[in-house]
Parts: sequence; C-alpha cells; structure tokens
Amino acid sequence: MAKFILSFFALAAICVNPIYAVPDGDVQAHQSGGAEHIVIIDSAHPAPPAVAEVLNRLALDPNHPDVKWIYNNSAFTGFSASMGSHCLGLLANMSDVSTVEKAMTVSSALVMPRQAPQYFSRASAPWGLQSLASPVQPPRGSSISAELGYTYSYTDTSLGAGSDVYILDTGIYTQHNIFGGRAKMAWSFQGDNVADNDGHGTHVAGTAAGSILGIASNANIWGIKGLAGDGSGWSSNVIAGIDFVLKQHEARRGGPDFVGSVLSMSLSSGTVVAAIDSAVAACVNAGIHVCVAAGNEGVDACSASPASSGGANGRGAITVGAVDVNLKHADFSNYGSCVDVYAPGVDVVSSWIGAPNVINVLSGTSMATPHVSGVVAYLMARNPELAASPALMKKWILDNARPLADGTLLLTNGAPAAAAASSGKKVRDARPDFVFADEDHNSSGFLHRAFTKLDVSQLWS
Repeated sequence: MAKFILSFFALAAICVNPIYAVPDGDVQAHQSGGAEHIVIIDSAHPAPPAVAEVLNRLALDPNHPDVKWIYNNSAFTGFSASMGSHCLGLLANMSDVSTVEKAMTVSSALVMPRQAPQYFSRASAPWGLQSLASPVQPPRGSSISAELGYTYSYTDTSLGAGSDVYILDTGIYTQHNIFGGRAKMAWSFQGDNVADNDGHGTHVAGTAAGSILGIASNANIWGIKGLAGDGSGWSSNVIAGIDFVLKQHEARRGGPDFVGSVLSMSLSSGTVVAAIDSAVAACVNAGIHVCVAAGNEGVDACSASPASSGGANGRGAITVGAVDVNLKHADFSNYGSCVDVYAPGVDVVSSWIGAPNVINVLSGTSMATPHVSGVVAYLMARNPELAASPALMKKWILDNARPLADGTLLLTNGAPAAAAASSGKKVRDARPDFVFADEDHNSSGFLHRAFTKLDVSQLWS
C-alpha cells in the first residue's frame, strides 16, 4: 500500500554557533551529518531573503555537498539539505522561513501487487473510459477482448491537443506505441537516469493521455521522475520535480501554441506533509491544475498529503478517490471531505513497460487520478477560460459529476449519457489500419471511440 514513510536518522549537530548578523568569516565551519530537511522561505514576509542568504546563516552555500536541491521559481523558493539539531534550532527562529520539514519517503498510490504483463494492446476502450459518459457492466471474462470491450464517448475531436500533462511518478516508457511520440521525459531526480523501471508512471500516463487506452489522446505528455524503480522516493525529490514543472510552465505559457498545464500526482502519504501541500498550492496559484490521489489506506484523506490539498477547504487541488466497475467505492480508497471526485481505480487497463505494445491491469487511487488529469487536459483544449483557471476547472468537474448513491461524485467528461447508444461516421486514426467509430458530431454533439478486434500487427503498424 503506497504511503510516505517517515525515515528517522540520528540527528547530529552540524552547525556550531553560527550567528545571523556576523560576517561570513565569523561563522564556524559546517560539519556534515544529520537528516535531510526541506526549507521553504516565507514568500509573504515583508523582505523574504534569497536562498543563498539563508544558507549563509547556516554556514552553507548552494554548492555545498550537503545541499541537495535549490528550489527557485516564481511561486516558492527554498532548499533541501542535511542538517542537524543546531541548524534546525536556528531555522525555527527565522521569521522569514515558513516551513522546515524532514524529508520523507514517497510511494505510488498503487494497491494491487504488480503483475507480469498480461496482455498485448488491442483496439478497444477500457471500462473506465466508457464510465466517463455512460453506464458500464463488468467484463465477461478476463481476455483482452473482454477487458477492452467498451466504448469511449466524447464531445471534442481535439482530445487535449496542445495541453501539457505532467506525470510526476516513476518515469515514462516513452517508446510505448500509445504515446505516438508525444511523451518526453523532462526531468529526473536521478539526472540522466530517466527510465521507468517500475511501470507505474507509464501506466498512469497511458490513462491520462495515451491513444486507445487514454482520455486526452492528443495532449503533450511530460515525464517528471520523482520516484525510484521500486515506486518510492523522498519528498524533497517530489518538491524538486514540482519546482521544475513550475519553471517549465512559466517558460511555455508565453508560447503561441500553449494551452495549459495539468500536474498529475499518483502518490500518497501516511501523514500531512506541509512542504508538499505548500508546493501544490504554489502550482495552483501559478495557474497549473493539480490532480492528486486520495490514498489507499481506507482512512480520511485529509490525514495524508497531497490528498489534504483537495476538498472545499484545501489548497485548490482535485483529490481523487477510486470506484470499481460497479461504481462502488473501492474498499482501499481514502474518503472524506478532502476527496472531490471518484474515478475508475480498480482493474484499470493501461500501458506498461517492456515492449511498445504491452499493457497491464492495476488498481489504486493512482489509477483513478489520471482519469481526472486526462479529463482536465481534454477540457483545457476545448475551453480557454477553464484552461486559465484551476478554480473554474475544479468547479466544472464537480458540477458535471454524476452523484453516486451515497452522495459522493463520479467523474464525467460532459458527454451525454446516451452517447454509447448512438452511431456516427468512422474516422481513421493517424496510425495506419487503426479505425475509430463515430467521429462526426451527430445531433447530440458527442463522439465515440469504439474499436473492432484487430491483430496486434495491424494495430501497431
């Protein structure tokens, strides 16, 4: 079960009697040791200091080997570094520092054990995509034709074109056929090591924006690797990934083809992590839509980050719980006032690692979250007003959701519920020998993506 795990290390005093006001030469030498902590500078302070100034107070500098990350974007600034009790005490008395928090391990919000790849991709839609517009029935069997025997209905052929979808996860296997060259690894906490050795990030990306199995099938996909090959990582790395997303968003939004940005975070914690919630809030304030997993502990989602950033009183994120094919709450899904909407999260079929046409079936709020991220990307391409405002987008998601029996809300993409019963003109996908059904708008203004059974060689030719 995915969660942050507090990692306790022996604290060592690594700064000896540094005094803020004295010149650099009077600060005693830094002593290595201690646990990694994240420090966020208070942007609301009348005179917020530069990162280098705070480091100097601690006898550190940006190039010191104990300084791991420098966070420096228009929304928040700070750093992470190995620090002992003396330095932590100094930081606690700095009025211009808002957050000092021990770095924690981070894990993907996956429930079921990862299995060996089970299927090869066929031209059909998973049940989760059909549920966005129309009722679903459980598959009749576990074959590919049964698992992918559904119809994806939608109302706009752009399918997220121009939207930027950031997947903060284990990386993305960008060579998978359903990405069609649209997926790129943009950043990794491991530097040049951008490979997805876990599969979780590739699965998430496929649901959000892959062709065939995904929602925003024409969106740009950016991989942000903040988790390692075992699906875990440190909160400081996650924040460094968010820092990169903010910078790239700021750089791209001035371009002529920019539509909008959505950050998808299929990870969860066992406790509230203030630094991550603050970084999420900074993204939302910068105009980035943020979708986060509710978590899989079966407890109140407000007790964990980044899920605590959602809900009416949260930081503006959309927190996502999981339902099964019967539209019942998954027994593992976190719940409560911080959960905004529920989405398919049990037995979800999506892309996998190992070969360009391999798929896998996984469960978790990790799988529910990219359904919402994909709908957000899809809507951004349709509506510039929604694209520009995370608050308006969140309102649209809630206003157009379908109430479940218990009063909680089920994600939709706004297509009429009768969409799956209608027909329209077939259109050809960009990939040869791959056929969509019902491309043209009919009187109801919706579209379908339904597929016949095709041989793998035809599908990926």
